[in-house]
Amino acid sequence: MISLSQMLAKLVLFCLTFGQLYAAEILNSTDCSFKYGCFYSPKDCVDDQCEFVAKWRLIEDQIEFIIAAKFDKLKQNWLAIAFSYDKSMGNDSVVACKFNADANNNVQNYYNPGQFDPELINSKEPSEGLSDVKITNFKGLLICTFKRDKSTNAKNFFDLNENYYLLMAKGDLEKDGSLTYHGSDKIISQQKIDFNIALEAKSVKVSTNFVKIHAILMIIAWPFLSTIGILFARYYKSIFPKMNITGVQFWFLIHRPFMISVCLLSLIGFGFIFSYKNWSWTSQSSVKNFTHSIIGLVTIILSLIQPMMAFFRPDKLADNRPVFNWAHRLVGILVYSSSITAVFLGVIIFLKNFHWIGLFSWIVWLVILIVLLEVFHSRSSTDKVHEKSNEFKISENEEPKIGIQKTILLIVHIVLSLLWTLMMILAILEYF
Repeated sequence: MISLSQMLAKLVLFCLTFGQLYAAEILNSTDCSFKYGCFYSPKDCVDDQCEFVAKWRLIEDQIEFIIAAKFDKLKQNWLAIAFSYDKSMGNDSVVACKFNADANNNVQNYYNPGQFDPELINSKEPSEGLSDVKITNFKGLLICTFKRDKSTNAKNFFDLNENYYLLMAKGDLEKDGSLTYHGSDKIISQQKIDFNIALEAKSVKVSTNFVKIHAILMIIAWPFLSTIGILFARYYKSIFPKMNITGVQFWFLIHRPFMISVCLLSLIGFGFIFSYKNWSWTSQSSVKNFTHSIIGLVTIILSLIQPMMAFFRPDKLADNRPVFNWAHRLVGILVYSSSITAVFLGVIIFLKNFHWIGLFSWIVWLVILIVLLEVFHSRSSTDKVHEKSNEFKISENEEPKIGIQKTILLIVHIVLSLLWTLMMILAILEYF
């Protein structure tokens, strides 16, 4: 007579064997082009070498989909396919499979108006148009099967009687079940697909290199270079008073090239992200992305106004020189504030929580730094005398000093700036 332990052992063995057979069937490509339409990445991958798999077949008025992807660790994750009119995210119909080891799994229909922030097609019935849903986890392979109606009356539910590019992506779930940004974990079909016939579609990896370059250039330009350039202009005009090139003070030798570099890097970064977006603007329906793009554009425009104003700077003894000084200062405050806001929105959109917390800590440090520098600056009579005597040319009769406290703060800030900038660059390279 079979004991309970033997029965359990056989049941476990059966489940493992069934799981292996099921996974093998999913990864098997021999039934492609006659039973199933198929989509593999990398191309011609075999068994567990596949990062993404999608298979489909027509069943009356529905399309049955089987999708799978590899994960390093399955805990709270999502896997999705999207039907798109072009090769870019935005205006897409999305089916997302949500796996949660500690809760119920589900498959939901979304519409993605922008690069991210998808919205449920029907918040009251998230699985509208979907049936026969099944989600399986086998040795790091998340397998999701479902049948999707070819069409419904729901708004933004794409009709699969038409041809679309197929996109696949994967990522982590937030605690509330919402989808996090997928980073570089996405692929797209080379051509539009007719899902009513069995064919083998070729995939291409979606490059995010332009996004990386954009983010890195903006991080270097604004939090790093512009901050140092502004600090020298405001608090360190009396540093190294005897050091000069063609009679120009040291602080200006730092301020001018740093701020010009900020303008150039911003323009280059804007060009890269605009190219990545296929030279189209972000959709207004994606609120955070659209806000980020508008504030970023305002920042670039204001940053270009600053050197133009400086080029037409009146003589230091001219009556309208105070007007220029205040205008230059106010525009500088506006552009720096908008740049930090744009960077903050970018980090919230694309990076995980501890990264935007790092940005928040950076802002706290800036507030502390400015408060301390203002205190030391107000106490420094030599700074005040030096500002009145001006700015760009060396005065032979005075040798102002910046003070040990301000020197220490400058060194600490430069060190922290380098470390923080390096941390953000590494985060960008890791995430995208």
